[in-house]
Amino acid sequence: MRIAGCGFLLTGASRGIGRALALELARRRCRVALVARDLDSLQKVAAEVQQLGGEARCFPADVGDAAAMGAVAREASGFLAPWRGVVANAGVGLHGPGVAVPAEKAAQLVQVNLLGVLHTIQAAFTYMERPALLGVVSSLSALIPYRGGGVYAASKAGVNALLRCLALELGREAVVGVLCPGPVATGMIQEGVPHRKLPRLARWLVPVLPPEKVARRMVRLFERGGGEAVIPWQAAFFASFYRHFPKTASLLLRLSGAGEP
Repeated sequence: MRIAGCGFLLTGASRGIGRALALELARRRCRVALVARDLDSLQKVAAEVQQLGGEARCFPADVGDAAAMGAVAREASGFLAPWRGVVANAGVGLHGPGVAVPAEKAAQLVQVNLLGVLHTIQAAFTYMERPALLGVVSSLSALIPYRGGGVYAASKAGVNALLRCLALELGREAVVGVLCPGPVATGMIQEGVPHRKLPRLARWLVPVLPPEKVARRMVRLFERGGGEAVIPWQAAFFASFYRHFPKTASLLLRLSGAGEP
């Protein structure tokens, strides 16, 4: 699927993976509608996009607000035409035992990580050309459990399930891509999902990815017709091992101190 010159709506675009995605799309001369809550940061990314030969406009909004995302889609549709793609990348992290996570924090995380994806795709799909490109940056946490990751992992696993269902429902109307990266060098590995809290095996064997590598893989997923991908290969190996040998994998996770203080 060729994406050069197409319009893309991108959430979580103000930093980290979102910023890297915006720049990767700019290199393909795409028009990008940048969505995040921080307008100042969005404007800096927009300037970088334009320096690389792309076009960008800023749409400050909270993906957890369905009405706000509907307004963004309406406003952005003219700028993006022909509008072909959307990447739901916005997310927040949370680490803590599931039985003790405050209800309001759990609700906020699900509102952004899961419902935010749904709001984004629902708002955008009406205006997009077919086949639409629907992408989401999920997480390895959706595939492998660890102590303290329950609520965050559940929100990401919900995203994976949502996109799988959409792929069946939409058929040839959409190319659906789901990317599950391991730890990425963004603020989230210090704040919401601390790298030091991940299983020791993961910390030792799975490298921390630069956001630029995640962005390139997301774009390639579209270009190769969608599907699901786990990166890096070490993370894909662990995810496959857990899927095929869950009891053994769970024992290894316990022994490896997954999520230890």
